[in-house]
Amino acid sequence: MRKVCDDVLYPMLAVIFTIIFAIAVAYFAVQNTAAVVINTPGYSQAIPLYLVVLLSLLVGFMFAWILHLMNAFASLFAFRRKDNVIKKEKKANNELTSRVQSLEIEKANLETEKRTQIARQQNQG
Repeated sequence: MRKVCDDVLYPMLAVIFTIIFAIAVAYFAVQNTAAVVINTPGYSQAIPLYLVVLLSLLVGFMFAWILHLMNAFASLFAFRRKDNVIKKEKKANNELTSRVQSLEIEKANLETEKRTQIARQQNQG
């Protein structure tokens, strides 16, 4: 029941918050319509203040997103390196486990052989 509720609830909350944010941006735009002159070499343009603010905000979000992606890729590569190390260590662990088992078998065989030799010596003597 909870899964169905979450599948319906979260998209609806996203829509509600998007509508609230859109209303806030619209109100901000209506309140800040004063013209701002943007001067660059060879170009001059008057645009509304709300566009300057919203475009600055958008550029800031884009830079933050790019930095986040760079951090995410760095983390991904770090995890891959660690996964490779873990795989190598597991392989080494399996090899050592196999070696221990073979040595235990060899030890058991040697102990059996020693007991057999002792028994033969006792029977002969």
